[in-house]
Amino acid sequence: MKSTLINCRDVHGEPIFVFEEKQSNHLGSVKDILRLHVDVQYERNTTNYNAYDPAALFHLRTESFAQVAKKVISRQHSDIYPVYPFAANDKGLILAHVNRSLAPYLGIDSVGVHLNCYVRQDNIIRGVWLAKRAATKSHHPNYWDTTVAGGQPHNLSLYENIVKEAHEEAGVPAEWLRNDASNEAFSDHTHDPLTMTTAKEDGSCMKRSFYYSFDLQVPDDWQPTSVDGEVQEFKLYSIEELDDELRFGKNLRPAMRAVLLDFMIRYGLLKEAEGQDDCSELSKSMRRERIRLW
Repeated sequence: MKSTLINCRDVHGEPIFVFEEKQSNHLGSVKDILRLHVDVQYERNTTNYNAYDPAALFHLRTESFAQVAKKVISRQHSDIYPVYPFAANDKGLILAHVNRSLAPYLGIDSVGVHLNCYVRQDNIIRGVWLAKRAATKSHHPNYWDTTVAGGQPHNLSLYENIVKEAHEEAGVPAEWLRNDASNEAFSDHTHDPLTMTTAKEDGSCMKRSFYYSFDLQVPDDWQPTSVDGEVQEFKLYSIEELDDELRFGKNLRPAMRAVLLDFMIRYGLLKEAEGQDDCSELSKSMRRERIRLW
């Protein structure tokens, strides 16, 4: 992939990326890095790089990524991701926008939102609705997801996005997701996301992935309904079925194992070996940025 990106050129025949063998910054010394040509040019042409124009560079970078997308991926996504600086003190700055399908190839952080719709009877959680991905999905078709699962676009908050996705994917009424103290059926867990390193089976597209979850207790007689056609069917998994699938099954989309495992731990539904603190260790491990999901 490095050679593919190196060979990408813009409409004027100029390279979009340049390869630098070594560079030092406040994080230390790094080797073998790819940089956008527009950034390198800007540094060369600007005497005081600290006084750069963020808006100008934002548009140049975004256009560069758009040209790369045309060359690297065959099917672009409708969602656009923001690209943030790595340094924590610069998180408010958006460096560029990039097509969601291209982001993994650039190692850009991936953010997903998830809604777990569950059924409670006699004050006990009896089941969780799962969604089978449409056969036309470009990634993991026919695998099972949480009730609602979606990427995080640049123009919506996490909460706004889950309300939108919940309606489109499962027909969940927005009123059920009212985020205030009086709505005890709905809970927001985005303060404690899963943070992991994920990659494709061949080791490519390694990136940090963040998974933000919401939970919703739904009526016993309610059934999800796909509105946008991205789900081919829904199934109410009993807790026993879900436990078995998490341990031994192959039907869940790989990342969903972590999201649903976290749900099970959150409500004390996962069976632990006698005398073992498995749940605590699992919960910590899903927030260490070192798990590979393949």
